Amino acid sequence: MKARLSFVALLTSATTLLFAETGDPAATEIWSPVPAVVMPGTATTAPSDAIVLFDGTSLDAWTSDKGAPAGWTVEDGVLTIKPGSGSIVTKQAFADCQLHLEWRSPAAVTGEGQNRGNSGVYLQNRYEVQILDSYNNPTYVNGQAASVYKQHIPQVNASRAPGEWQTYDIVFSAPRFNNDGTVRTPAYVTVLHNGVLVQDHVEIKGPAAWIGQPKYEKHAFKQPLALQDHGCPVSFRNIWIRELHTRQLLNGRDLTGWYSFLEKSGKNSDPEGNFKVEDGLLHIEGKHFGYVATEESFSNYYLKAVFKWGEHRYAPRETARRDSGILYHFGAAETDVVWPKSIECQVQEEDCGDFWCVGTMVESPHPWKTEWGMKHIPRTANFENPRGEWNVIEIVCNGDQIEHYVNGHLVNSATKASVSSGKILLQSEGAEVFYKSVEIIPY
Repeated sequence: MKARLSFVALLTSATTLLFAETGDPAATEIWSPVPAVVMPGTATTAPSDAIVLFDGTSLDAWTSDKGAPAGWTVEDGVLTIKPGSGSIVTKQAFADCQLHLEWRSPAAVTGEGQNRGNSGVYLQNRYEVQILDSYNNPTYVNGQAASVYKQHIPQVNASRAPGEWQTYDIVFSAPRFNNDGTVRTPAYVTVLHNGVLVQDHVEIKGPAAWIGQPKYEKHAFKQPLALQDHGCPVSFRNIWIRELHTRQLLNGRDLTGWYSFLEKSGKNSDPEGNFKVEDGLLHIEGKHFGYVATEESFSNYYLKAVFKWGEHRYAPRETARRDSGILYHFGAAETDVVWPKSIECQVQEEDCGDFWCVGTMVESPHPWKTEWGMKHIPRTANFENPRGEWNVIEIVCNGDQIEHYVNGHLVNSATKASVSSGKILLQSEGAEVFYKSVEIIPY
C-alpha cells in the first residue's frame, strides 16, 4: 500500500512538472523598463552615477556648519578634521541614498572611551552613525563605532586598529512626514563596516540625542550630509553618494516620456519650437499657451524642479511678471485644454509656491481668495532668487496632503485635496523659462 502511494505521489509530481514545462515562458518575462547602465567603482573610484563629495583634492562640495568655507585640512589626498573648526556639511541635500566613505582614527592613541578617535556621519544633518576608535577601547556599546548613536548597537565590532583605513557603506531611507508633523514612515539605515553587516535595516527613532530619548521633528525631505568635529583629528577619503529611488523625468536630450499641447495647434504639434531641449535644458519659449505633460501618472511623491527665467515675454504678458507653473494631479481621463483640471504650484516672479485649484479643491490653513473662478492660496513668503539665477521648487504629495517649498523653504500647504494622482505639466504662459531638471521620488 505504501509503495502504491509513493507511485501515485511520484506520478502526480511528474504530471505537475510536465504541465509547468509546457506553459509559455514568455508570460513571465519582463523586458522594460531596462535598468540604466552603471559602471561599478573600484577601490579608489566611485560608481559612474555617484556624486563625488571628496576626491582627495578639494572641499568644494562642503561648507562649515556655520555656512563659511569648510575649515578642515586637505593634504596628500586626505581630509582631516581640524579640531575646533566645526563640523562640515554638504552643499547639496539628499534623501534616500547609498553613502560610501573611508575613515581613519589617529595612529597615535590618546584618550579613551568616547574621547578616542570620535567623529560621526550625520545623515540629513541629524541621524548619526558613530565614528569612534573601537579597537580595544571599551565604551557604552550603543555609542561605539558603527552604532546608530544611542539607538542601535552594531551586531559585531568590525573595527581595525588605530591608523588603519576603515570603510562605511551606508544605505539610508529618509523619513516621510505628514503635514501636521507626525511621522508617516520613519527613517531606516543599513550599515556595513569594513564589509561586515553591522546594522540591518534598523529603524531610526529620531535625531541623535546625547541625553534623553530621540524624538522626530519634521524637516524638509532633502537635507545635507554632515561630518562631525568632535575634537579628534579623524581623517577621511573617497567619499561618494548615490541618490536612490530618484527618477529624472527630463533626460537632457529630448522629450521622451512627455507630450506637448498648445492651445493653437493641439497635441504634439509644435511647428515653431515652443518646447525644445537644448544644451541639456528644457527650453520653454513661452510664446504660445500650453504645456508639456508626462505620459505617465503619479501619486504619493516628492517632486523637485530646478528652473530659471529667460528674457523673452509675449502677449498678453509683454510687460507683466514672468509666469509659468507646475500643474499636477491631471487625471489620465481628463481632456487636454488650456488649462486642464489639476492643482497648480504657481511659478511666477514673486509668487512662486501659490496654489491655484484648476477645477479642483484643497483646504489650507493660509488665507485664500477666489480669482478667475478658482481658489487661489498665496504663498506665505518670497524666497525666490534674483532673475537669471536657478530656483528650486519642491512639491510633496502625500495622499490628499500637499506641501510647496521654494529654495528649501516651506511656503504653502494644503489638505483634503480633491484629486491625488495624475500627470505632471510644465506650463508655457507668455514667458521664457528653462528647466534644468525635474526629478521624482516615491513618498
